[in-house]
Order: sequence, then structure tokens, then C-alpha cells
Amino acid sequence: MACPYCIKHKWANKFRGNDLKLEKEPAYKEVIEAIVDPRKYNEVIFCGYGDSLVNLETVKKISKWIKENGGKVRINTAGLANRYYGKNILPELKGIVDVISISLNGSNPKEHNELNHPIFKEESFNEIIKFAEEAKNHIPEVVITAVEFPGFDISKVEKIAKDVGVRFKMRPYFDNED
Repeated sequence: MACPYCIKHKWANKFRGNDLKLEKEPAYKEVIEAIVDPRKYNEVIFCGYGDSLVNLETVKKISKWIKENGGKVRINTAGLANRYYGKNILPELKGIVDVISISLNGSNPKEHNELNHPIFKEESFNEIIKFAEEAKNHIPEVVITAVEFPGFDISKVEKIAKDVGVRFKMRPYFDNED
């Protein structure tokens, strides 16, 4: 995705006083050393400037370690990993991911393409819906989210989530950061 409303485009990687830009992608060992004990967190979330599932093998390895050490794992995703890899990757996440949160900012292919500029263009919308439907077979909790930004009818995405049979969560839109 290349969503123009993303905070990475608005505040030079700074959000609420935190510098969100990484100098490099952290290695497996660096991540687990930073976590230390996953039980001390409500959940460990894979998210960021891009889709965590692009680094599927690393995410799986870290998630497995988190689960083996009593933690809970959530992945925030654009929902295009199956299309990206050309195969269904969701069975590989079974048992190591507790929650998958799928961002769907758009209520139809044209609107989704215009708002998010996905790499797979208008076909992305239907791929995301299929991903959410399939995720229910492998992940205990599936959530479709949407950003509540001006002029966007978020209720249409909420209806899509209901029709797919998953939970819906509205995310706030940050227009500026004080």
C-alpha cells in the first residue's frame, strides 16, 4: 500500500514524540532480546510502515517463540499476503497467531484503490475480502479495521466485516499531531 493518509507521510516518522523510523529491519534475535518475556505484555503486535507479512518467515519464527513463552500475538496487515506470495499463507500462522487485524479502507474496489494505492490495484479489494474469509479458518480472532477519515463512510466497511463474519474496529484518523 501507499496510503497518502498514513502518518509516515505526515510527520516525518514522528508520532506522539516517538521516532518510528528504524535504521534497519531487526533480526529475529534482536526482537526476542527486546521482548525478553512476552507474558509481561497484553499482546505483541507486528505492524509498521508496510505489511509485516512481507517478512513471513521472520514473523513466524518470532511468533512461535512468543507463543512458546506464554505470549499472545497479533498481526496488523493489509490482507494481501496470499496475493503477494501466490499461495495461502494463513495455515502457516495457525497456532502461532491469536489475532489478525486486516485494514480495509474502502468499501469497493474503486474506492479502495483510490484511497490506498495498493500494488495490486483494484483487484486488491477482493483479495482482502477473501483473505479475511479464509483467516477465520486458521486464526482464532479476525478483525477488519478502517480509518475514520473525513468524507469516508466507515459504516460500509463495518457492514462488510459483518457480512464476512468478523469483528469490526474503527481506527481514528490523525490529521495533525500536536
